[in-house]
Amino acid sequence: MADPTKFLSGQVGQDGWVYVNDDYRPEDLAEIHALIERWPFAVLIVTEPELALAFVPIELRRDVGPLGTLVGHVAAVDPIAASLRAGERLRMAFLGPVTYVSPTLYADRGLPTYNFGAVEVEGRARPFDDEQAVRRHLMTLVSIHEAHTPEQQATWRPDEWARNRIGELLDELQAFELPIDWLDAKVKMGQNRTPGDRLGTIAGLEAAGGEHACEAARMMRARYDDNGDFRPRA
Repeated sequence: MADPTKFLSGQVGQDGWVYVNDDYRPEDLAEIHALIERWPFAVLIVTEPELALAFVPIELRRDVGPLGTLVGHVAAVDPIAASLRAGERLRMAFLGPVTYVSPTLYADRGLPTYNFGAVEVEGRARPFDDEQAVRRHLMTLVSIHEAHTPEQQATWRPDEWARNRIGELLDELQAFELPIDWLDAKVKMGQNRTPGDRLGTIAGLEAAGGEHACEAARMMRARYDDNGDFRPRA
């Protein structure tokens, strides 16, 4: 786990590509990790040898390294795989829940806005090709996503055919680790609104339903008490 003093001082969270108002910057590394784990599909960005993007599912290993380690894979034929094999520096962006907030939800006057959470991380790629390590990574991703399967839907588990097919495709993948050496996050969840506005927003988002609205409401409830005031820091 990162040194809390260093993290809370803001030394982690400088020089990013995204502007973050300090009011919206989480002070808890565990909150940032949770956002990545809940919304693990990332935009992978490399700038060397040229700017390139890929969209990848990511596994977070919280306890590997001071800030955690990300594990992912791309198609071996993707040009970005060459940057991974060369050990270039990477950035990743994760976008969590995004929800429109109508002024009709406020107790006071206001303008429309969006509540959302996002994370930006950076580190140097470490490619790996060990067959068992790549298999473990792929099966971990399956477990992560199958855990969110709706109750009415059966959970998938790989049978012999699936395991064999995965083995046939391993050579077509380039797996990599990204030990995080820098990260920042922006979690905009009504910090600049009145307690009444926050309570109205939470009620409206819960009534609207849908994954993004309900997740944003849950994040707000975790941040504010029943009066709409900030909860004391643990």
